[in-house]
Amino acid sequence: MNRWSGKYPVSSWSYDTRCTSRGGSWENNLTSDYEALYEFLTDQLPDTPANAEKRKRLRDRGFIDDSGKVCVMVTRNEVKDEIARISSVGEDILRRFAGAALAYAMTEARDYPPQMQDLIVCEKMYSFIDPVTALMTCDLLYERGVWKPLREAEKVAVDLLMFSDALPAKD
Repeated sequence: MNRWSGKYPVSSWSYDTRCTSRGGSWENNLTSDYEALYEFLTDQLPDTPANAEKRKRLRDRGFIDDSGKVCVMVTRNEVKDEIARISSVGEDILRRFAGAALAYAMTEARDYPPQMQDLIVCEKMYSFIDPVTALMTCDLLYERGVWKPLREAEKVAVDLLMFSDALPAKD
């Protein structure tokens, strides 16, 4: 899911998966969270009573820790440039899932009027293959030791990327 701010040069891309500790899907993925994090990054969110609620939500969500460290992956790259850096999954893996995805989509489409069935198949194919392929890629990276097991503090941001013109301070 994506979020864009009309107030600041900040946006985000995220998935809730079994790899992440976040929950709540779109209901807990608010543009205001990223705007507050942007304010935090740019020193526009001082630790005052007026900002207590925003700072508490950032801590509760795991976007910042108790010491003030940002726990979200932030990049200055444009969304399209960052996504282009993600490697693709091999054709053999995609083919294995294409048949099952098509069968599932066609079965579900039967519950809709004929004029809507093509649309339902297209939507179901996209939503089935895309997240499943992403999770399979993550599983392979963990299995092969390319990625190390995540600590609890890292799980909040594992499938979350914020795009911004400001980066967290280096430790």
